[in-house]
Amino acid sequence: MPALNDTTKTGVVNIQQTNYKTTTQNNIIEHYYTENGKEIPTHYSGGSAFSPTIQLTYHNDAEYLLQQAATIMQVLTTQKPHVQTSNGGKAWGLSSTPGNVVDIFGDSFNAINEMIKNAQAVLEKTKQLNANENTQITQPDNFNPYTSKNKQFAQEMLNRANAQAEILSLAQQVANNFHSIQGPIQGDLEECKAGSAGVITNNTWGSGCAFVKETLNSLEQHTAYYGNQVNQEKALAQTILNFKEALSTLGNDSKAINSGISHLPNAKSLQNMTHSTQNPNSPEGLLTYSLDTNKYNQLQTIRQELGKNPFRRFGMISSQNNNGAMNGIGVQVGYKQFFGKKRNWGLRYYGFFDYNHAYIKSNFFNSASDVWTYGVGMDALYNFINDKNTNFLGKNNKLSVGLFGGFALAGTSWLNSQQVNLTMMNGIYNANVSTSNFQFLFDLGLRMNLARPKKKNSDHAAQHGIELGFKIPTINTSYYSFMGAKLEYRRMYSLFLNYVFAY
Repeated sequence: MPALNDTTKTGVVNIQQTNYKTTTQNNIIEHYYTENGKEIPTHYSGGSAFSPTIQLTYHNDAEYLLQQAATIMQVLTTQKPHVQTSNGGKAWGLSSTPGNVVDIFGDSFNAINEMIKNAQAVLEKTKQLNANENTQITQPDNFNPYTSKNKQFAQEMLNRANAQAEILSLAQQVANNFHSIQGPIQGDLEECKAGSAGVITNNTWGSGCAFVKETLNSLEQHTAYYGNQVNQEKALAQTILNFKEALSTLGNDSKAINSGISHLPNAKSLQNMTHSTQNPNSPEGLLTYSLDTNKYNQLQTIRQELGKNPFRRFGMISSQNNNGAMNGIGVQVGYKQFFGKKRNWGLRYYGFFDYNHAYIKSNFFNSASDVWTYGVGMDALYNFINDKNTNFLGKNNKLSVGLFGGFALAGTSWLNSQQVNLTMMNGIYNANVSTSNFQFLFDLGLRMNLARPKKKNSDHAAQHGIELGFKIPTINTSYYSFMGAKLEYRRMYSLFLNYVFAY
């Protein structure tokens, strides 16, 4: 059996029929084959005895061999010869009972038929591709993909690349078809069981020792390698074919990039990130587009900072309000005095400090916040029950119940858990982050005061009181602003319960 690439030789196959017997009776020739230990005759009239030795000669080229392989498979699948083992065991490990080859090897035959068809398709397309002469560039130095006259070359290049890609795909399918052959048969075909390469004996079983396994491995490796080359060729051909349109698109993209940059706060430092130049030695119409790497790196830094900005998903919403409950504690220190004959009108002056904590959640910005409010205030006091004698909580105590209301001038400071991400923008865009501002508050509520009897030689008496009221801040804290996005905080109101000690 000559190597496949040696087309100068022909192959010769000798087939020796064994366990075959003929008899001639009354000009009737009987042929026998053995099935389950019995000789089964077949008959035909006339003619001469059939020689048990067959010699086949074939041409050693791929087209002829594939056609012969297809013929062999057609004969096997249509004539369905009988198969059984000499010892009654499983035929090739696939069947425990004798039968025709289609029953036993049907799935493998289907895979082999597909493999032959795909291999024939590879051969045919390769012949067609080789029949067309390669288009040559007559003057390579003057080749200009910008002009339409060179598009024919690019189109031919693309057509050939597509054809090559199809051939490689079919070649890979040939390998896939072989791998789908049933295990024992696949092993017999791809491994050389005994004897030397190219020689078939009764010890080589189903293998022709034709290095099938090595051939398949090489096929798959070359398919992967040349597949990558063809993909690059297709990309290059497509680029040349559509060069003029691509160059126009590139120019439009460059304009769009610079136009978009012009709307950024730091547009001056990023302007002309992309620009084009005309080389006088280049063919007409060709431009070279360049990217300023320093400005591009600066833009990448901006993009990374923007990626951590909590307002990046704000979208087209014009405004959004979110609330969260706050808990806290406050301290107030001051002086109070009452006026008039009944002394039921009064004023108090004080300084105060409040602390509150809240977690505010929204669909784009979640944060934990601490707020400190500190300042001075003044309240008006009015008792509608004034110094009423009572033995509540002791003898000779005086009870006063009334209202209070006033205002406070203060400062407010907010500490936000997102502050680190918000202040990052100071590196490029100088985002405005202001944690403190002036605050104006109103307060209103009920008060109850219980005064103990005065001690001897003292003008003051210890007093204990309870107040229930609320504060209303009126000014928002403009915490953050950046590129049109603003974040403002304000306590809407504060409901409080105070314990008061006075002396």
